[in-house]
Parts: sequence; structure tokens; C-alpha cells
Amino acid sequence: MRRALEREDLEAAREALGSLVSRDRSQLSRELIVAAAIESLAENLSDSVVAPLCYYALFGLPGAALYRLANTFDSMIGYHGSYEHLGKAAARLDDTLNLLPSRLTALLIIACARLYDGDQRQAWAIWRSDASKTESPNAGQPMAAAAGALGLRLEKVGHYVLGVERRSLTPSAIKRAEQMVWWVGGCAFLCALVVRVLRRRVR
Repeated sequence: MRRALEREDLEAAREALGSLVSRDRSQLSRELIVAAAIESLAENLSDSVVAPLCYYALFGLPGAALYRLANTFDSMIGYHGSYEHLGKAAARLDDTLNLLPSRLTALLIIACARLYDGDQRQAWAIWRSDASKTESPNAGQPMAAAAGALGLRLEKVGHYVLGVERRSLTPSAIKRAEQMVWWVGGCAFLCALVVRVLRRRVR
């Protein structure tokens, strides 16, 4: 998607964005495409990286596997569809399981900000002020922290606005968000290993 934007091919970028978000992409501007991509990176940093590592650190491989099962089940049926009664239960379970990891992800985004040329102080401020603006109790946590750290204004039209515009929403902003994911993911991996080693020594 980033490469499509670098070529100024908005149609290809909108098509590629479909693998990341479910919102209507047909009229999204370049800036809104970039914002959606960064929001997805931040949210998935929590759901797909930090949260499984968190549950691995606490409960080993079974904990990580069970978390991923619950998260996948939620993404498949969520609150709606033919199995709405099951979807609500899955979504609420997923929300509960992500309460800690989403906030831990936000704190790691803030702590690691200088490693990817981010603004630590602004990340903290935006996280504190904007994290609760999303419908999900968890999605706004990493997204707000990322918006502040990267100096971006992330908007889903009609739903929320996170952060303030200090830098432009360009393909290079996606690249910086990718660097954020690598640094935070690496730190989360090391933290999980340290916790596992300490737990084994205690036993």
C-alpha cells in the first residue's frame, strides 16, 4: 500500500487497504488512507504482537494460543451476523483479554519513541487525552499513543480524531510507523523472554 501511494496510485492503495480495514475505502483521500494504515499498524501491534507475547509471558504457549483463538473468533463474527449471540460473547471476551495488553502497548510506544524518531512527551499527552475517543475500549490506546509519538492527526471520518497535525500524512509516515512496530515489537519480545526466564527461576 505504501508503495502504491509512493506511485500516486490511489486506487491500488485503496485496494491494498482492504486487507487491513473494513471501512468504505472508495472515497478516501491519500491522507485518510495513510491514517487508516497507521491506525491498523498500531492496533495490530497490540492484538497480534504485544498481547500474544503478554499471555505467553504469563501462561506460556497455551496462554498465547488461547488468546489468539479468542481474538480470531472475535474478528470472524464479532457483534453481528448470523451468530450474533456468540459474536457478542467473543467480542466481550476479546475486549477483556486486551484491557492490559492494549495499555501496555501504548506505554511501550511511549517508552520506545526516541528509537524511531518519535516524541515521547507528546505521545504521553495524546494517549492521556485521546485514548478513550474510539468506540472500542482498547483500540484507542495504541492508536492515540502512536498519533502523539509520530506527530500525526489520525481520523476515521464520523467516528474519531486522534492527535494533532505536526507532520504530514505521507507514505514516509507509514514507514516511520513500520519502524515503530519493529522497535516496540522487539522490546515486547525481550520483555516476554525476561519474564519467562524469571518465572522459571522462581519455580
